[in-house]
Amino acid sequence: MNDDHLTGNVHLTTYGPGRFPKPSPFAENGYLFTVPGGFPEDTPAHTNFTDQEMAVYRTKDDPDEWEVRDANGNRRVWATAGSRREAIGLAFLEIARKRRLDAADVAAKRKAAGLEPVPPYQVEIVGSVTLVLHPTRTAVLEQVVPGNTPACYRVHDIGGGEPYEVRGDEVVWHTVTTGILHERCGHQPEDARRFENEGEAMVYARHGLTQFWMCPDSSA
Repeated sequence: MNDDHLTGNVHLTTYGPGRFPKPSPFAENGYLFTVPGGFPEDTPAHTNFTDQEMAVYRTKDDPDEWEVRDANGNRRVWATAGSRREAIGLAFLEIARKRRLDAADVAAKRKAAGLEPVPPYQVEIVGSVTLVLHPTRTAVLEQVVPGNTPACYRVHDIGGGEPYEVRGDEVVWHTVTTGILHERCGHQPEDARRFENEGEAMVYARHGLTQFWMCPDSSA
């Protein structure tokens, strides 16, 4: 992630009356933005949060002051400032500080429990596609078209090309999921299941994935 958040240069979406039911600590008009769950980048992936929606608005008591509050959860005030840009930047800094403290707390608890600093086994999902198997063709599913009898599927050929429709009751779905098994390699994939021992990781990889590979940087 770049440093755009420090200057408030984030994607903003306007909101108006009705977005937050009354009574509400939020102003009736303002802007929404998202703090990614993987922010800041220097915290381990296993401590990541889900993406967090935030609101920034002029405060009710002082129209020259801007306030940032998370739009769900605790609705905590993360920053106030004289400009929207500065308030957003300060909010990102405060969120980073809090998440780093949380990550350090997780690390301390793992150490106290005799665990490695991060889960040593990670099964990363690198690709997933649903194939539509028809007696005359095999294609990649884009969408199930609702309200059709027999069923209708919007697909495209495995090699690409323009989408088209396949109809019929003889269609079979088959989902192919591929992944990588990481073992103490230092990688921190975002989309991964994490395990403390090899046995659990291998069971998940063998049963949850169609095919997987060992990370070439793994210690095994």
